[in-house]
Amino acid sequence: LHREAGIPHAEGTHWHSRFGHLVTYGAGYYGYLYAQMFAADVWMSCLEGRWNGTNRGDGGLREGGMKIWKEMLIHGGAKDPMEMLKGVLGREPSVDPFFRDFEE
Repeated sequence: LHREAGIPHAEGTHWHSRFGHLVTYGAGYYGYLYAQMFAADVWMSCLEGRWNGTNRGDGGLREGGMKIWKEMLIHGGAKDPMEMLKGVLGREPSVDPFFRDFEE
């Protein structure tokens, strides 16, 4: 924060206890993880298990993709992102699909 806001560093303190990570590179990194959490939930809800290896046939992949298109992508930035996400999922978002990937 010294470089960004001119707040002096207090001797005897540690970098990881400062808030610079919330406004610089770290903030972007945490935002990326947040997006991964939503992506995992959308994947599990709409697309997982629908890929048949050839993208042909009736695995439901097209239906899942159309749901994402109609509930989220078609609106661009015109609707609240959380409302679009809830529309795709049909419920509140969950962190469970994101963490499930670590268990496998």
